[in-house]
Amino acid sequence: MLNYNKIFLIRESYSNRPFRGVIENFDLAEPKISRGEKHITETVTVKHIMGGQTLYDIIWTTNAFPLIVSERVIRLFKSNGITGWKTYNVEIRSKKNELIDQNFFGLIITGRCGHRDYSKSSIVLSKIGVYTKPHIKGFYFNDDSCDDSDLFMSNPDDEGHSTMHRFCSQNVVNLFQKEKIKNINFENLNESTLAIELHQIPLTDKQKSEMEKLKTNGK
Repeated sequence: MLNYNKIFLIRESYSNRPFRGVIENFDLAEPKISRGEKHITETVTVKHIMGGQTLYDIIWTTNAFPLIVSERVIRLFKSNGITGWKTYNVEIRSKKNELIDQNFFGLIITGRCGHRDYSKSSIVLSKIGVYTKPHIKGFYFNDDSCDDSDLFMSNPDDEGHSTMHRFCSQNVVNLFQKEKIKNINFENLNESTLAIELHQIPLTDKQKSEMEKLKTNGK
């Protein structure tokens, strides 16, 4: 059985201070590359587009899908036996296209788990801006078929749809906290919430009943 208390979603920090890049060649920023489903051999250029000039160990891009990590992170993964990943080569350039650094890598996550099962989530009230609305709470999988990797992503669902949700074990969280790796957040799967009215979430009859009771009690 999976211990959801020790599984986390990898999140952006959404800070304006860190260096943020862009991969101008969109073909080299496809989600399949980050999921390890498309192989590339060329070095990917990440160009400064937003934020400060200081390079953190984690670099996010405006392309949404790629996750860029420093050589230090890779060394920590190797020395601490972190599993479920591989890399592709990256070069970091300034807005003027000047070479800044070549000691960064695109992170490919190879570990896998089952796809999301909304029916296992509970219904809660939470904020959307200033309004309180029904949310589902808890990010759970359709089965316990995770391959025990420290870094992993969901297999496609029954209709073949895949996502870019990145998951990690407690080992990764502990390591990043110990080594003070910045520009990244972690959210425990039990605490993850999602606004029902903003997403097409398939609810069970039981969940619909719970939602109506919450709406009534919240009035």
